[in-house]
Amino acid sequence: MTTSITSSCACGAFNLKVDYPNNLLPLDRGLCLCDSCRRLTGSCGISYIILPPNQQIDIMKFNLTSYETTDRLTRYFCSTCSCHVLVKVSRNQSWHLATGPWDRTEGIVNWLGTKWVADTLDGGISVWLKKIVGPDGKTQPLKRWMLQDWDGAALVPDHIPLNVLPEEKKPHANTEKLEAQCHCGGVKFYITRPNEASKQVQSPFPDLMFPFHSHSSENPENETWWLRNNDTKYLAGLCTCRSCRASSGFELQPWCFVPKCNVFQEDGSLINFKKGTMKTYESSKDIWREFCKVCGATIFWHCAWRPDLLDVSVGLLDPREGARAESWLDWWTGRVSFSEMAVSTSLVNALEEGLKQWCDERAGRDETK
Repeated sequence: MTTSITSSCACGAFNLKVDYPNNLLPLDRGLCLCDSCRRLTGSCGISYIILPPNQQIDIMKFNLTSYETTDRLTRYFCSTCSCHVLVKVSRNQSWHLATGPWDRTEGIVNWLGTKWVADTLDGGISVWLKKIVGPDGKTQPLKRWMLQDWDGAALVPDHIPLNVLPEEKKPHANTEKLEAQCHCGGVKFYITRPNEASKQVQSPFPDLMFPFHSHSSENPENETWWLRNNDTKYLAGLCTCRSCRASSGFELQPWCFVPKCNVFQEDGSLINFKKGTMKTYESSKDIWREFCKVCGATIFWHCAWRPDLLDVSVGLLDPREGARAESWLDWWTGRVSFSEMAVSTSLVNALEEGLKQWCDERAGRDETK
């Protein structure tokens, strides 16, 4: 007996049906938080599942771009829509399939936790993933591995919920510019602090904060929802919509919302989508996504109805102060955007519960000051 899943990218050029033997299910997996994966994808945690040994892969059948991240790993992403779909391990010639474009993972993937947490410096999304309802219906703790998720590997101690490294050992980032780049370096840019021009941007709805197409998502007074903490930071949050998953290849897409007037090329000129190795994909009418055509990293999302406000992939941001870049970003803890579209309800539920707990813990610390 087998269980079938279908993996398809946003443009449909990649479409693969896989039959997993039921005796192999559920498939254990942890989200990787390493610097390389974050910059390669723009995501905040990625996962691949090994394909069954009898699964045939005709790589020439699909319109894919290959990118070697190491001498033993070759990654493949859709040349049209940027969706990361496959990785081949040269050591044993095994193929692994990215989980984001799957039609379902609930009951098939058993999420164990997060690995390579040390690279994040601040724990990244691992601080929001504490426990989860497993495929057996029972609540289980999620582990956080400093490096790989092998038996005996060092776990992040529970008494260090926010920072992996002591503050005195952290190299600090530039306080005036937040630099960003993809894995291959073909796309590089930086973000500046909010200013008066940041407040002049128009947006008809407050993205992320409320369910789209609901009455609450209207913004008739043009409140500057993208500016936070007395207009000193930008709003950031997580999305699990089908379009983001099928364009990036992964379960979670972290965005921060930054006015175009605050995003610059390396030379100090305003961002130009035609510069470097950037390529544009129109994922829906009047909605565009930029990605690196060399390494496949998701860069920006923008649309016709708020053209001067960009969604920027948080995974590309300079990790020197920590992957959450909290001196620049204020993370929305009320919800995960488009959680109803997630292929793993248990993972999203764990995230939303962890985000709210994190918010309460921080509020409690502030009250004791």
